[in-house]
Amino acid sequence: MSDDELLDLLLRERPFDVHAVVARSGLDHGLALASLERLAEAGSLSLQDELILLNPPVHAAAIAIERVLQSERAQAQSRSDQLAAIVDAVARRTSSWNFGEAVAQDRLSLQSAHGPHAAEDLWFAVQASRVGSSGRVRAVLTDLDRYRASSPERSRAFAAAMSTYSSVQAIIPAMPLDEQLSAMVRAFGDSGVEFRMLPDPPSWFWVDDLDVTGVPLVWGETAPQSVLAVASPVIAGMAKAYFAELWQQASPVEKDPGGYGQLLHRMRRGMTLDAASRSLGITPRTGRRRIAAAMERYGVATLFALGVAWAQDGSPGAERSAG
Repeated sequence: MSDDELLDLLLRERPFDVHAVVARSGLDHGLALASLERLAEAGSLSLQDELILLNPPVHAAAIAIERVLQSERAQAQSRSDQLAAIVDAVARRTSSWNFGEAVAQDRLSLQSAHGPHAAEDLWFAVQASRVGSSGRVRAVLTDLDRYRASSPERSRAFAAAMSTYSSVQAIIPAMPLDEQLSAMVRAFGDSGVEFRMLPDPPSWFWVDDLDVTGVPLVWGETAPQSVLAVASPVIAGMAKAYFAELWQQASPVEKDPGGYGQLLHRMRRGMTLDAASRSLGITPRTGRRRIAAAMERYGVATLFALGVAWAQDGSPGAERSAG
């Protein structure tokens, strides 16, 4: 028996459940139930716990028509979304195409570096290719752990390179500094570097007055393993304007006399308290003591509340708005 034939039987004899349909149609239970479910999907009836509620033919037709229209609207929306995605991809890929064309035709000068010290290696490579320095450098340094791990010789070489510029501005993540990072800031300060802090800087990058811009291969990386230096006035102009906005939002460098600022900064980035403690070279027990002292200072009882209080206390925007 077809679904149409079964529907005619239902409309004539009005069986109220699947068992009655089986008795009157001669279908076995499984086939009858499957046919009823298809008729329900088409809008001819409702089926709940094997009970049948028939829809009048006009009502069933209205349901069927609405479902067809809904399907057509969904298909039209899907086609529209696909077309929009194609257009968006053209705009995106045209930019990549133009960049590739500029590289292929030697209209962009590129240098690259890869590995755990890619950011510093690129900087030294760019400096080695210069004929004299001077001018200004603007930099966003998003991973201070990298500089903590640098050898004294490498740090001194980096500071010496900075001292050849007339002005160096550097934005670092907003966090109280421990003694080691405070010493680094002082050492670079002696070389003429001016530091400011910004909560969660958007990405590592730098730009100089010779229109060379250093960027990560993947924008937004805080500790990039692959970086590029691009010589382009257009790219440098955008980087300088962007840095100027970030510099205005940033605030002076803070210290961390309680020793918990570095812990909280790492925990905000997803590390556990134990892992953050070990990354700073202290035991988890010492880390817990420092966090407990911070909770007592801020008068809070949870890590979440401590993170909120600490962020508000050290937030550059909060300090400006309070003033």
